[in-house]
Amino acid sequence: MIDTIEFKVGDKYENMKGPYEVISVSGDSMVIRWENGEEISTEIELQQRILERLDMEKRMKEAARLKKAAKPSKSRSASSRYGNKFTGFEAGDFKKNITATNWRSRSCLGGAVTEKLPKDKFSFNSWAVYRKPIIHWADVTHRDRGETSLQAKFFAEVDDKRLCYGLCLERPGSAGAAEHDFAAFIGWLQDPENEKWMCRTAAENDISIYDLDEQGFKGTIRAEADQWQIHLADGQKAIDSLYSFLDALADDHGVVLNIARIEAKADVLQKEAAISKDISSLFEALIPVYDAATPDKA
Repeated sequence: MIDTIEFKVGDKYENMKGPYEVISVSGDSMVIRWENGEEISTEIELQQRILERLDMEKRMKEAARLKKAAKPSKSRSASSRYGNKFTGFEAGDFKKNITATNWRSRSCLGGAVTEKLPKDKFSFNSWAVYRKPIIHWADVTHRDRGETSLQAKFFAEVDDKRLCYGLCLERPGSAGAAEHDFAAFIGWLQDPENEKWMCRTAAENDISIYDLDEQGFKGTIRAEADQWQIHLADGQKAIDSLYSFLDALADDHGVVLNIARIEAKADVLQKEAAISKDISSLFEALIPVYDAATPDKA
C-alpha cells in the first residue's frame, strides 16, 4: 500500500478522471484542477482513498500479469471455457453496432465479469442485448419475473469513443404504470443514511448519474466533496438531495437512470483483460443498490 500522502500545492497526482494539480489546501479539503482546466473542491481523505485504490488495482494487475506469464499456454478447449476468451477490448469493438465483434458473449466479457461477481446472495448471468453493443447482468431469479426492460440490471455499453458500465434503473413514462424497480430504488434512497452512502460510494468510484435518453432530466450528476452537483451545458449547480431531485421528476416522462463509470476508449484498450475486474468491482460496490431495487428476487 502507498504511504499516506501529504498533498502539496503545485504537485500533481491522479484519480479516476486523470492527472490533476493541487491548487490550494485548506484544512481537510483542497482545490484540484485537471488538465482540461476543470476545478473542484474535494476532501483530502477522499483523494487519499482513491490513490490507495488505484495503487492496489495497479499491483493486482501486475500480479495477474506475472501469474499469467508463468503459466503454460492453454489448450484450445481450455480457452473456450466461460469467460476465458476475453483478452480485452479491440479497437474495432468501439462503435454503435455489433458488426464483426464478439466481446458481448458469455465466453468473453459477459462470462469474465459474471465469474468475478459474488455468489453468496445472487446468481448472476449475462445477456447480450439484441443488435446493440450492450451486455446486461442480472440475478436469474429476478430476471425470470417477466418484463425485463423495467428491471434493474448491471450493464456495459460501448460507442465509438468510450465504455460505460454500472447499474441501470428504468422508470416508465406513464403515471400509474405497473410496479417497477426504479420505484423500489427511490424508496430506498429516501432514507438519509442510504443517500449519504450513495454519495460517498459515487465519489469513491468515479460514478456519473445521468438519464440516458434525457427525457426526465438533462446533465450529469456527480458527487463532489459530500455534495451532489449536476453538470449542465451552461455550468454546474448543487443538488441538496438526490432523492428529492429524482422523486420530483415529471411522471409523464420516462427515465433511464444510469449509475455508471465512463472510461475513454484509449484507457480501456490499455487495460486489456483487466477491464473485466474493474467492471465487476464497480458492480460489487453497487450491489446494495441492486439489492434494494429488487425486493422480489428471493
